[in-house]
Amino acid sequence: MMRRSFLMAGLVVFFAFNQGLFAPIAYSQTAQEAQGQEPGADFKKAHESFIKKDFKASSAEIRNSADFLKKEAASAGDKGKKMLTASAQELDKLADSVEKGAVKSDKELKDAFSRSEHAVANNYYVKATDSWSRKETKETGEALNSAAEHMEQAAYWSGHKLKAGASKAIKEGRDISDKLVEGTGYVTEEVRKGLKDMGDAISGFGKKLLPEKK
Repeated sequence: MMRRSFLMAGLVVFFAFNQGLFAPIAYSQTAQEAQGQEPGADFKKAHESFIKKDFKASSAEIRNSADFLKKEAASAGDKGKKMLTASAQELDKLADSVEKGAVKSDKELKDAFSRSEHAVANNYYVKATDSWSRKETKETGEALNSAAEHMEQAAYWSGHKLKAGASKAIKEGRDISDKLVEGTGYVTEEVRKGLKDMGDAISGFGKKLLPEKK
């Protein structure tokens, strides 16, 4: 009986030790994965922190998003790199101003977030067109869907309602995306038109987001 008690105690110590040993590793992996997330969640947290006047937390989240854009720009082609780089620089400046308490209105955050989401949408559109030229149907579909998602986020932060043509392009882009990812049901001409319409929507909406000249 005593031997069984010692054995049970030993097992308890063993499991407690292993939980303490491996839990931090699991957390670290999760944290690393979170760092690779796209900017949407960081923008939401940054805005919430700004409203609460927690400027240090807000600026940290904005910098996280800037880092994401920099990484995207590093691997982007010329057509996507310029906008991503400009938005990353804008976010870095915004983060500095927020941390100093120099930003008085959350509109500054929303405008910058909108331009960043638009830059990401544009980059995914470029990826989609490049993938289509290489006959990579699944990659084309995934990038096209991401372009649609980030366009909607750009519109959300800007406060501008998407025009009927842009909304239609996003809907049709998603429909085409599903077919491309599944690998069936799509028509070549339909994909070409969907890509063109998405490009036109992104370009047209971008004109609304130009920073005001001071």
